[in-house]
Amino acid sequence: MVVKSVVQRVLLFLVCGAFLLVGIVFALAGEKRTTPESRKKVEHKKAFAVYKQKCLLCHDSVADPEKPGRTKDEWLVVLKAMHGYGLDLTPEQTELIGGLLYDLRKGMEKEAG
Repeated sequence: MVVKSVVQRVLLFLVCGAFLLVGIVFALAGEKRTTPESRKKVEHKKAFAVYKQKCLLCHDSVADPEKPGRTKDEWLVVLKAMHGYGLDLTPEQTELIGGLLYDLRKGMEKEAG
């Protein structure tokens, strides 16, 4: 009788452990892994929302095929110059939009930015 009780407890422990292990495996398999590309997409979405709100009032588009691209530092200088025209951006917003504009025209710049 004692042996039967111990065996039942061991089996119950093994079954519970198996369910726990299966649950952990499914949780890890379903977990979304963030990649640099997915983080960049999120940043671009956030940056474009700020760009639409702050820049599209005066600018139709950044896509001018006649002009070469700029380095990231040059975009930041342009954005800082826009402050003189009334553009009100936080430093974080300036970095976001500068990164967005650089990434959109990447490969067209004079040098790496």
